[in-house]
Amino acid sequence: MICITISQESRRMALVDMLNAAMLGADLIEVRLDRFEKDANLAELMTAKKKPILFACKRQQDGGQWEGTEDERTMLLRSAVMAKADYVDIELDAADSVRPFPTYKRVISYTNLETTPKDLAAIYAEMQTKKPDVIKLTCKASTPEEAWPLIQILNKPAVPTVVVGLGDSGLMLSLLGRKIGAPWATAALEKGMEAYPGQATVRELDEFYRYRDIGKPTRFVGVTGEGERPKLLAGLLNSAFVKLELPLRVLPLQVGNLKLFRKIIDAVRLQGVLLDDSANEGMHEIAAYDDSTKMPVASADSLFPVEGGWNASNLLGQTVVNALDAMLKERGNPEGLKGRSVMLAGVGPLTKMMVTALKKAGAMLMWASKNKEAVAGAAATFGGRQLLWEAVYNTSHDVLIIGRDGSRKITDDIGEEETTLHPGYLKPGMCVVDLLSGLIPSKFLQEAKIRRCGVVSPRRLMIEQVREAVRRLSDLEIAVEPLEETLTNWIGDEE
Repeated sequence: MICITISQESRRMALVDMLNAAMLGADLIEVRLDRFEKDANLAELMTAKKKPILFACKRQQDGGQWEGTEDERTMLLRSAVMAKADYVDIELDAADSVRPFPTYKRVISYTNLETTPKDLAAIYAEMQTKKPDVIKLTCKASTPEEAWPLIQILNKPAVPTVVVGLGDSGLMLSLLGRKIGAPWATAALEKGMEAYPGQATVRELDEFYRYRDIGKPTRFVGVTGEGERPKLLAGLLNSAFVKLELPLRVLPLQVGNLKLFRKIIDAVRLQGVLLDDSANEGMHEIAAYDDSTKMPVASADSLFPVEGGWNASNLLGQTVVNALDAMLKERGNPEGLKGRSVMLAGVGPLTKMMVTALKKAGAMLMWASKNKEAVAGAAATFGGRQLLWEAVYNTSHDVLIIGRDGSRKITDDIGEEETTLHPGYLKPGMCVVDLLSGLIPSKFLQEAKIRRCGVVSPRRLMIEQVREAVRRLSDLEIAVEPLEETLTNWIGDEE
């Protein structure tokens, strides 16, 4: 079930939100009584209900806004029972003040806004003594370290248990809970109406993470990172899995401590992990690098399970090659990258991950950097010509791939990384890839398009990343068109 939280100061607005929540697919509606400016008319709320109602009245230490006395609060909870609420949320330390009654289900809850306590197992055992129908644990879960004790409880819950993680790992806990049979996950009605920072909306649970599809047979694929891009990547992957009728769904993850990260991905038996840029290096601590190509890249954007452990490999090179090949063929070059000169502007993990796929496609490599030692090392290790940064302007090349090596800066206004290359040198017919652009094309890419260059858009790279991941996970092909249509529905046209 999805439980939508209603936190309104006005009873009239609460009634409107209850109706909207039912229309958006809520299975259960939590009404926060502590938010009302005036006394709650519980009978009116119950009469208006379209879905089962959970009443909660949270104190300030539990993340609520109750300003009355504790006696008044417990009296209100008893009134909720007498009003024949479907569920009533009762804190562990108040459980003895609100007796069980046949007309409602007792949700015994514990909240810790600061951390996941070390004695959580003992707290959970005590909650089981309070005649719960459901146990609800709400704890800080900003990191995998904080989330790990909650994962352990979810793995073998003694009674039906809802885990609410406050922080970046909260969504992961909700989806894991769905797989093991948790009674519900909490969600906000829409953006700006979250009961706590980071709470997913009902649309995100349904549309991007396919919450209702998840069950015991579901196998998870991890996607790491924060923000809009990992969410869109997760949504596209899930769309592909649905289209291909695969029993796979995405589990959002945070990396944190690598050894604990390894414990988590082992414990939930992930079928693979797609890593964000912040986790491209250092995976040797928990995985063996896929060295079948004999290229010492030592960077990875994906993990896949092998007998006895994990292999770290990268999809980025093949993703970029697929996109460039398609573009070159569309522009009248039937052999794609074969024989084309490719300028790798920047010596870093992202450009190094290009090498194997580019060479396999028959491209000729050139490296450029402001760092003389770095560019010499890259040319010696991977092959290709070495150039200093300024030489990019007077060296002929068919393809420009921009990566990171300290030659870029972060702009304050839109947060994108901006190249120090001047776009005035670009010529019609060149193909340009900017590995550091957000989904909105960087200024450099916009200038390249004006100069009639072939631009591999960041959106197309994401789509190709999804397609390559699906191939690795299932040996199946997903077409470009349905993924483009889905992404356009979410973020609009690129133009």
